[in-house]
Amino acid sequence: MFHVAALVSSFLHSEDLTFAQDNTDVLWIKCSDPQDEFHYLFTRFYDRLRIIHQTLEGCGQDNFVPCVGILEMFHRLTTRFHAAVTKHRGLNLLIRFATKRSTLENLRNFHGFLDKLSQNLELKNEWRKTWKQDCDQMYKVYEDKVKKPQLAIIGLPNAEVAEILAILKFEWEYNKHKLTEKEAELLWKTTNKAARSSGVKIPKISAFYIPSVDVELESNFDVVSGCTLSRGVYDHETRLVAQYLSADDRYARQLFWCATEIWHGFEHPNVAKIVGESLVCCKPCVLWEEASAQGTFIHYFAGEQQNNRKRLWRMFLQVARGLHYIHHQGGTHGNLKCSHILVTADDTPKICHFELCKGSGGAIDPWKGPEYNLGTGLDPSKPGDVYSFGLCIIEARTGDIPYGTSDDDYVTSQLQKEFDCYPRPQVGTEGCEFDNDEWKVVERFVAHNPTDRPTMAQAIEMIEELAWKEAMKEMKLLPASTR
Repeated sequence: MFHVAALVSSFLHSEDLTFAQDNTDVLWIKCSDPQDEFHYLFTRFYDRLRIIHQTLEGCGQDNFVPCVGILEMFHRLTTRFHAAVTKHRGLNLLIRFATKRSTLENLRNFHGFLDKLSQNLELKNEWRKTWKQDCDQMYKVYEDKVKKPQLAIIGLPNAEVAEILAILKFEWEYNKHKLTEKEAELLWKTTNKAARSSGVKIPKISAFYIPSVDVELESNFDVVSGCTLSRGVYDHETRLVAQYLSADDRYARQLFWCATEIWHGFEHPNVAKIVGESLVCCKPCVLWEEASAQGTFIHYFAGEQQNNRKRLWRMFLQVARGLHYIHHQGGTHGNLKCSHILVTADDTPKICHFELCKGSGGAIDPWKGPEYNLGTGLDPSKPGDVYSFGLCIIEARTGDIPYGTSDDDYVTSQLQKEFDCYPRPQVGTEGCEFDNDEWKVVERFVAHNPTDRPTMAQAIEMIEELAWKEAMKEMKLLPASTR
């Protein structure tokens, strides 16, 4: 909840929310602009806000606490409405036209919240009686404005035009059943006119396409192999991890497309869910569920988190189940590493993939097996995932990446030697070493010969015993009162 003093102060002194209906009222100026297609609908809602604002003035003298709750709801709703109006006005005409249905849905939801507030304040409003009339007026304005869609895209870069066409196409392909026949026909004609006049091909889109304009990005927090990771907001405040990648060439975009379509179908508690994608813009992005409250496995098993290392086998048992699920679905990961394993607030690990457009570039990759780095086998492959899974365990336990900072020539020379597996780490720090029983399991995962590695189903059985021993050891260390 907002701090009470700040809440009351924002209510009394906000320049944007004065409800003065003059040149000092920023929100009124935006809502009442006659050039805006939604100005009838926006001003109706604004009037409701103004009436409630007037009702709230001076309240709380006898029942302060309930009024603070109402004031908080009002403040949040007004702020959200102002943000929605501002965003709407900043969009290209054709994007506003394509997204008018979702704009109306949001406005209906706002009215619904106001209905609840009005009941608490014993206010009545009959906004539904004018809703259809206002919507019809809005449609007429759009109908006139999109007769010449080329005027809305003159001078825009082809990439921006392509995204506009994608948004129009998405509304047609996946939401036309929600439109009237006349609205759907106008949408289709507008899309084709815009494509013909611009010379830009209407791009391919998926059923889980998300226009970049629907995502509100926050500051970046990490970079992984060319992927800039950010947290963002999409779909009514849902917080996600957004991924932006550079995929300039056609081959990379095709890899990105195929991998995203495969990953989007995964449903498992230990596999991060792709919420949607936008492969049309210059830098394709993927929106994942927000599952990084505790960062990645790199952060989770960092040196200062000694207690987390005591749960290593139980955490990797869950990862093994997630990777087995991916294999069982006929897929492979192809790039598993600790930075691709997220940890939620409740200590649940989730496998993700931040390098969906990365192909076999020929460079040495210490996270991959000899069959990839020496060019003697397939990649990606299920045995290759098992090898990477084993290296993740080694990194989590020791804190070191595979082969450290060694150059490609050294890594190649090590792989060419007659070793049966990745060398056993020799670490002097207590808690960072493998005992013999543990290494017997790990060395199977990191065997140089792919045929010597277990399947992930077998790996689960091998890790279950270690996870059980780990849990029993922790129980013995706990005081009896906490067991």
